Amino acid sequence: MDPPDDAPATIGVRELKTHAARIVRQVREARATYVVTHRGHAAAVILPINPNEPAPAAHDADGDEAWAAFLRAGRRLQGRFSPRRSGVEILSRSRR
Repeated sequence: MDPPDDAPATIGVRELKTHAARIVRQVREARATYVVTHRGHAAAVILPINPNEPAPAAHDADGDEAWAAFLRAGRRLQGRFSPRRSGVEILSRSRR
């Protein structure tokens, strides 16, 4: 269940439910990233947050702040992927 160094690990929703505490611990402590699948299709991404930034609100009414948080997450992810591989290719490989 350990994610590879260059790509997020893929985890099914059932496995996430069974091992949620351990997975969250890996995200928090090892900065692991997971792609959550449902019936073999990517459905969500679990990413570590920067402990120096405030946690995003669960129900942020301000769309601009939500968009800014999304862009910050994208910039953090940007360094993890090889410029020779597209996002589509990474997701396709994770579905196999």
